[in-house]
Amino acid sequence: MKLTYSIYYPGGNTTALVNQLILDPALKKKINDQIMSLNPLVEQVGFVSQRSNRLEMAGGEFCGNATRCAAFYYLKGRPGKIKINVSGVRQKLSAGIDQKNNCWAQIPVKKLVKKQKYSVVILEGITQVITNGKATQNKAKAILKKLNLLNAVPAAGVMFIQKSTGQIKLNPFVWVRDIKTFFNETACASGTAAVGVFLANKSNQSVNLPILQPSGEKLQVLVKYISRSLFQVTISNPIKLVKENLYDSI
Repeated sequence: MKLTYSIYYPGGNTTALVNQLILDPALKKKINDQIMSLNPLVEQVGFVSQRSNRLEMAGGEFCGNATRCAAFYYLKGRPGKIKINVSGVRQKLSAGIDQKNNCWAQIPVKKLVKKQKYSVVILEGITQVITNGKATQNKAKAILKKLNLLNAVPAAGVMFIQKSTGQIKLNPFVWVRDIKTFFNETACASGTAAVGVFLANKSNQSVNLPILQPSGEKLQVLVKYISRSLFQVTISNPIKLVKENLYDSI
């Protein structure tokens, strides 16, 4: 089986998109593992349809940065707006590129809840835990285990946040259940959205601010605060096409 794929840099969280929609879980995992072995900087793999605007992640989860990369792919890097079907999400999501070349995507936030001492933001296709303190992978995994999130949802993350020199810094750890990847990601769009929801809920008002990623770049989060249980969230920043139409055989 011959495949082509391209690699994108959405402000960190380097993403590979395979130019073929594949739904078989075992085959998706095999392709995911092979692309990651050939490209050590790739943190996630998605599959895009040639017939419609559709993105399927290797683990069947939702991924905000991959959604933005798929929008970039379908719009060929030019300004515009599309609706896109994304794994883990029931409704189509809006995404696009603005006139300043920022690639943005709607993030499907459902609600924020308190579990034990943690703020947990539930999205369709992924759940994010907000906390602070020293960030380590062992600590992140222990939190997910404590909250029963290692197996209960397609993907879950722990977003360690820290305020420094007037800005918020994010250190994200993300576990994807079905393909068993656990990355200290260099950027996380859904996690950034979760932090924005956490801050909006804390202040009872909308927020629009950049959040610093481990990559050194900033993702802009816009949260329209409607009520304590209703939010409209988008994430944006520019995307770079790193490599195009790479070939592989499975």
